[in-house]
Amino acid sequence: MFTSKSRLFLPLLYIVWSDDLLTADEFNTLSTFIKNQAWLSEDEKSFLESHLNLSIPPTRSDLNAWRKEIAEMVAVNPTFLSFYDLQLKVSADTSLDQYKSLFEKLEQDLGILGSEALLNFTKNNTNQTYNYETNSSFDVVKMTAILDGNVANAINEVKKVISSPEFAYENTTDVHVYREKVLEWCHILAQKNLGNRAYPKKYGGGENLAEYFAIMETLSFHDLSLVIKFGVQFGLWGMSIQSLGTEKHYEKYLNKVGKLELPGCFAMTETHHGSNVKGLQTTATYNHDDQTFTINTPTPKDQKEYIGNAAAHGQMATVFAKLIIDDTDYGVNAFIVPIRDKNNKSLSNVEINDCGLKMGLNGVDNGTISFHKVVIPKENMLDKFASVNKEGVFESPIPSDNRRFFTMLGTLVGGRIGIPRSALAAAKSGLAITIRYSDQRRQFGPEGGSEIPILNYRMHQRRLIPPVAKTYAFHFALRYLTQRYIDKKPEEMQEIEALAAGLKAYTTWHTTATLQECREACGGKGYLSENRIDRLKNDTEVYTTFEGDNTVLMQLVAKNRLSVFRKSVSEMDSMDKVSYVWNQTKVYLSERNPFATRDTSDTHLLDAAFHLNAFYYREHEITVSAAKRIKNLIDSGLNAYDAFNVVQHQMIDVAKAYLDRVVLEQFLHKIETIKEVATKSMLQKLAQVFALHKMEENRAWYLENNYMEAVKSKAIRKMVNQLCWEIRPDAVALVDAFGIPESCLAAPIAKKI
Repeated sequence: MFTSKSRLFLPLLYIVWSDDLLTADEFNTLSTFIKNQAWLSEDEKSFLESHLNLSIPPTRSDLNAWRKEIAEMVAVNPTFLSFYDLQLKVSADTSLDQYKSLFEKLEQDLGILGSEALLNFTKNNTNQTYNYETNSSFDVVKMTAILDGNVANAINEVKKVISSPEFAYENTTDVHVYREKVLEWCHILAQKNLGNRAYPKKYGGGENLAEYFAIMETLSFHDLSLVIKFGVQFGLWGMSIQSLGTEKHYEKYLNKVGKLELPGCFAMTETHHGSNVKGLQTTATYNHDDQTFTINTPTPKDQKEYIGNAAAHGQMATVFAKLIIDDTDYGVNAFIVPIRDKNNKSLSNVEINDCGLKMGLNGVDNGTISFHKVVIPKENMLDKFASVNKEGVFESPIPSDNRRFFTMLGTLVGGRIGIPRSALAAAKSGLAITIRYSDQRRQFGPEGGSEIPILNYRMHQRRLIPPVAKTYAFHFALRYLTQRYIDKKPEEMQEIEALAAGLKAYTTWHTTATLQECREACGGKGYLSENRIDRLKNDTEVYTTFEGDNTVLMQLVAKNRLSVFRKSVSEMDSMDKVSYVWNQTKVYLSERNPFATRDTSDTHLLDAAFHLNAFYYREHEITVSAAKRIKNLIDSGLNAYDAFNVVQHQMIDVAKAYLDRVVLEQFLHKIETIKEVATKSMLQKLAQVFALHKMEENRAWYLENNYMEAVKSKAIRKMVNQLCWEIRPDAVALVDAFGIPESCLAAPIAKKI
């Protein structure tokens, strides 16, 4: 029978046995603790030991009796500061308060999360699965305003347009009908001056790049074929002229492009060269006699492929080709090349073929283009960074071929901002549909009770709440990237390009994973086309390939980070290096001491400084490790190309660690600017979920590198569970805050009852 002293262990025994994830080692930890307590009698120790036999666990009725006894004691005073306060109340012996620190250490050793453990015994119904309901703790309108920021007017302008009857969804299976509908929508957007928003006012535009990105993102709530068609016409085609051309090109083309009087293409990708822009084989040979260029496709494998707007509607194209003058290759440059006449008939020496049905985006007319010695005038070379003078001599304000090439591509980095923002909008749509459905769909329930919303189930929350947190995190990171790109300085461009490449890859991977989870979380309903998730999934699949293959882009990010690290180290003098080593030693001592690696207190686990330090530590250690390995490989005789090939998998880790840190950092920076308490509190919880879930995903690395012990890893998992549970009442409000028009959700399962 329990004595007053042994009753101190009663809540602990209940938690131990009700947590079927506790290991034999952790049972041994508790057993050893009991044996070492001199204030317990031998009889009390034996009694407690008898309840720690793994081969003879307590019966369900025993557990229920324990819980009932504890709950009855708790009912008198249901508010506790800690789990030990609860234990003390149950024992009813206040003299045992002196052992509080011993038991708090035991909780950490066992990985018991105090706040979660307390909920097992409270009498209120907030922890009861069947009584947990939607009840927003924050103002949705205020949250939407934070998300929209200073481009809210443009966003609302687009929402109004896409909610109009003209934008009713086209559900035909006829590709040609669908393409014409998408073109019709683009014409409506052009008439409302939404396509030319980034162009100079002198040529009919709005000179507002931030609004252009917001317009493209908001259109993504509606139809992704429309977004890509819109992006090809006004972004890739129009902005390639704006970014790579000069005044004569602006004067001749931009107004017509913005009004969609001149449909065009962006012809970079070739069949056998893909992301390797330097390896493109289409040629632009200069003709001295008449000052023209001859554009030619040498072989079928060099045809331009997957070109949006090419198969049906494009009349001209920005073509990337090797400039050849007197048999000398001057590298890849850009040229404006006609492909159809005003009657939309293909020109005789331009061969255009339709890519046909695709996995998604079938409202976009992707095609292949081959040029058979097409002659264009000299002024059709987009000559901002390179030109051919009257004497037929190549000229450039940038003497370095490499620097000129990357400067040219750097002006087109906007595509790597527009695509992830569009992808994230699709993820928001999928989450809005799925969480609304999960809040209303009822299944199973307690014996004799009614069925309950599936969003009340912990596993369902685990599937959906972390993606919501990541979506909010990526939203603020992409807004940060957008602003940096708009405010760009020449010395920052390499970092901005790397960040754009990384966030494009990271966000589109997130969208793919999120929409798959949404499909499964909706069960059979998610498989029905009427509920839109199939379209969202299929249309966004290619986003991981658009603007560069994700894995290739992540290697670009890693090379940039290694270059930055190498440069920072090489610029250190001897004292700087001593200081650097000392600072790293201090970090090692502060973050990898036994107390820190085992600290499982709620305060610590929820601390933003802990999260950010953990992310910085991982980024630094992975980067240093990769740099050392590459150096060792090169020192052993490998050339740099082969050395990088050997460590490609590690390069991806470098990029991921960097991006994790940037995303969390920007999320926390945004939260610091918010004054309204309820909204700020909600975003802080989402940031905590993002950070801890990422640490959980990377727990193998943290464990391997002794940054945390198993008990802390387990506590992090429990804290993610607890945060998901706490956020559940706000889940619907969080997706409502995305501000997606009801007409765009267009899914029967997303209708609010």
